[in-house]
Amino acid sequence: MIFPELFAEQLRIVKNNPNATRSNKILIPLHSTIAKIIAEHTTYRVVSLPEKEFKFKSKIGSKDVDIAIIDEQNNLKAAIMFKSIKSEYNKNANNYYKNMKGESSLFIDNNIPVYQIIFIPTTIKHKNSKGEDTFETPNENSYNQYCNFELYHSSYWNNLKLGVFYFDIDDCKASYSNKVVPNVENTLTEGLINFIEGVK
Repeated sequence: MIFPELFAEQLRIVKNNPNATRSNKILIPLHSTIAKIIAEHTTYRVVSLPEKEFKFKSKIGSKDVDIAIIDEQNNLKAAIMFKSIKSEYNKNANNYYKNMKGESSLFIDNNIPVYQIIFIPTTIKHKNSKGEDTFETPNENSYNQYCNFELYHSSYWNNLKLGVFYFDIDDCKASYSNKVVPNVENTLTEGLINFIEGVK
């Protein structure tokens, strides 16, 4: 249950201090835990916060990598990108989906496996038209986008592993939801191990 606990802590921090999202400090516990699990299952070096973000550069573009798996020559062997949703999801859901595919293309075009991890609460902080704090539920369209991608994507996307995890939230306590995307593991730990075992 380590990732639900870390996500819950992140939500608590943001609830108490909305400006915390502007600092990389809020990312360190989750990024470093992902990196630790990966490091236990590979002989490659793993680079992430709090050390640094790895800068991937290619002839067609560059990208900061949240958790990078690199060889002795500093060649990127695999990339892990992480996003956690903390507020205002529905109005931005389509952009999240498009951005996920867009940044993945840079790695895929360079024949680098990428694992896109997205944490989505099943109830999300939202400001209504009056500016009042309330909550919203992720719409079914965004869920179906990820489901359809997993079920029907072309072979071009075979180097992209999708890790969309929904979390039930109760007073800033989090647990994996029964809302699951096809082919996505029950827990992130399982997903990470399966991903790194496929990295050559």
